[in-house]
Formats: sequence, C-alpha cells, structure tokens
Amino acid sequence: MAPTIEEALFHMATAELHDALSELAEASKGPLTVRRLAAHRSSVLVDISDTHLRPINRFQVEYAKEAAGNREADGVNAERRLRPRTVTAYAGTQSQRRYVATFEDRDPLEVYEWMLGMVAQNGGVSI
Repeated sequence: MAPTIEEALFHMATAELHDALSELAEASKGPLTVRRLAAHRSSVLVDISDTHLRPINRFQVEYAKEAAGNREADGVNAERRLRPRTVTAYAGTQSQRRYVATFEDRDPLEVYEWMLGMVAQNGGVSI
C-alpha cells in the first residue's frame, strides 16, 4: 500500500533529520552513534557509544504527530503539504524514557547539543 501524503511528509522530514544528525556525529567524533534509518521506522535512534554505565544509553528522536507544528491542522496534510516542524527527543534506555525535550524549529544542531548535554549530565564524557 502506498504511503499517504502525510506519511511521506513525516518520512522525508525524518530522513533529513537522520542525515543531519549523522553528519554532526561523524564531524564531532563524539560519543554518539546515529543508527541506520530503517524503512519502517518513524524515528531516529542514537546510541551512546562509550562504555560508561549510565542511566541513559539511547536517544529516540521523532516528529510526533500529535505535537504542535506536526498536526494536520498545522498544514501537515495533503492540501498544504507542509513538513512537520516540531522534534521530540527522548533520552533513556531501550525500555525506559527518562527525559524528554521538544524542539520547535527542527534545528538538528540544537537537538545534537541537547543529546551531548544529556551524556555529560548523566556521567558521560565531559564536553
């Protein structure tokens, strides 16, 4: 079944976010590893790649459909065809979310810096 226009808008935005976070992680050579984007995923997974034990070891970053800026009423629909604008980022483990942050301007650098701050705050490398 072909994706709807709304699904395609979310997929394009997620793919662009994945690419931007991957470039930032590669350029900084820091403790974050952006995972390969699976076709069925609507979020980006980022692992903390150092070996310290900590209460967080993974981030999940996504365009939540219910967030302001991402809803059909905000123009993310077949008529207006606007891409989602609000990124929601979760920090935690594979089975538990401990922290959440919302970024309304889709700036991957702001999201990446938040993730690095979470690593430092939770016993990781200092930045």
